[in-house]
Amino acid sequence: MSVFKNDLKDIKEDEVRLLKRYFRGYDYRGAGYTFIAHYIWLDTYCVSWEIIDGYLCLSGTRCGSKDGEPYMIMPLIMTPEDAASCKAEGGEHDADETMYRTEYEPESLRRVILECEKRFRDVGAELDFSGVPGHMRDILKAAFPGDGEIEFYHGEDYDEYVYLKEKLIDLSGRALHKKKNHLNFFLRTYEYEAKPIREVDPKEILALSAEIRDYKAQDEDEEEDIENEYKAIERMLELLDYSKANQYPCGRGEGECPIYGVGIYIKGKLEAFAIGELISHDMAAEHFEKANDSYRGLYQLVCREFCKELPENIIYVNREEDMGIPGLRQAKEALKPDHMEERYYAEIKI
Repeated sequence: MSVFKNDLKDIKEDEVRLLKRYFRGYDYRGAGYTFIAHYIWLDTYCVSWEIIDGYLCLSGTRCGSKDGEPYMIMPLIMTPEDAASCKAEGGEHDADETMYRTEYEPESLRRVILECEKRFRDVGAELDFSGVPGHMRDILKAAFPGDGEIEFYHGEDYDEYVYLKEKLIDLSGRALHKKKNHLNFFLRTYEYEAKPIREVDPKEILALSAEIRDYKAQDEDEEEDIENEYKAIERMLELLDYSKANQYPCGRGEGECPIYGVGIYIKGKLEAFAIGELISHDMAAEHFEKANDSYRGLYQLVCREFCKELPENIIYVNREEDMGIPGLRQAKEALKPDHMEERYYAEIKI
């Protein structure tokens, strides 16, 4: 179900550059508020987009779902520098002087959201915001200041865990003592080689992903999610394939792709990897972390080596949400996050 006129699967190279500028227009502080995060999950969530009144509006729905309700994220804006670059380059979106928005203005934001609500009604759906960053609620409230015009619901299962990079490297402190013991056991017991993700053969990554997928897929309740994650990893690897110049979503010619990762080899075989991206000047997101759990301490090691690959200016690592899965929540809490980035659902009621 497409709400907006453009399909992200059909995006052109110049449009990639345009959307990337919107995704970096504000400190969204979210692992899901990046172009890459939307691109890699296109086999699971079908996303449509459109620039309306200078804001980038995106909506997604579960691909192939007959009764899936579309959702919308916070409309996106640009930095003044990127807006100036867009206007200088020209293009079909330079319709008037309001292109492109560089700040959240209550009046224009209200107008564009009400227009989006109309688009949702046209396809027989209600407009619901998903994953609204906690620090941006006041922006929506300013656009809908009337009593009861907007309501927020806290989706605790989708709050994101944010850690200090150095803590994940050192595992220092009493609270992380058990994790440090696991890491030390691995270091005493095994020899390994860590390679930057661009030096790892994508076929090896997919082979390890398939092994883990096939093992975990024995649980029928998780089978679909595991398969969708495998497809997302495939798409992530596309972004590392420099031979696909015309399909390179990181934007060739715009500087180094902000994807970072590491592969861990034991006895010449890839046994773990982690891949993520930079999402702000001081934060990275780790989208995928996989390891052969028959090696005690390997998960602690691959996390540490991933953090070592990140630039010096990165202070925080966002390791995403736990989706309410008990085992995943326990694992993320055990690493003692520095803080949680809260996510909210929002409904417009006018």
